[in-house]
Amino acid sequence: QAIHAYETMHRECKIDLCASMGFISAEQLHRLHEAGVTSYHHNIETSRRNFPNICTTHTFEDKLEVIRRAQAAGLSVCSGGIIGMGETWEDRIDMAITLSELGIKSIPINILRPIPGTPLEHQAALSEDEILRTIAIFRYINPTAMVRLAAGRNSMEHSGEQAFRSGANAAITGDMLTTSGNRISEDQEMLAAMGFTL
Repeated sequence: QAIHAYETMHRECKIDLCASMGFISAEQLHRLHEAGVTSYHHNIETSRRNFPNICTTHTFEDKLEVIRRAQAAGLSVCSGGIIGMGETWEDRIDMAITLSELGIKSIPINILRPIPGTPLEHQAALSEDEILRTIAIFRYINPTAMVRLAAGRNSMEHSGEQAFRSGANAAITGDMLTTSGNRISEDQEMLAAMGFTL
């Protein structure tokens, strides 16, 4: 069903297709590429050191293996993670370095919004200054990547406008899976006013 959907979109729509389907095989990634998918999304979430504190169902190396498989299948990879989960500055730097070593050109940075009933519901929110410094670090370590503001950016002033001056040069807009997002028209207006080519 997924392959049929991608083939149909590739044939009928003038958009690039990015799949986000978790842990799949090299053969499945090849089939996606043949169906017209050009990019695969698979976040590493955090640093190798911090990963066991966040996830226990699979390993950091499992994540990297899928990314390598996707790249071997001819897909570009979109991979980033979440900040504000109790990680250290060293963890953030290590995550940025890992993404650089993998050659990732699209890096979504999600900002944790603690949700009641989840293990991180009492996690203290990051200050905007800390978010901006993190974005600047990711830009410095990944100078040619698209550093994308993703979930949680509406916790910053003016929908993260200052983050685009700190190194972000892309955004995921609209509603996210767990949090409401920005309207596309608002983002277009803000970015155009800042001089970005959309």
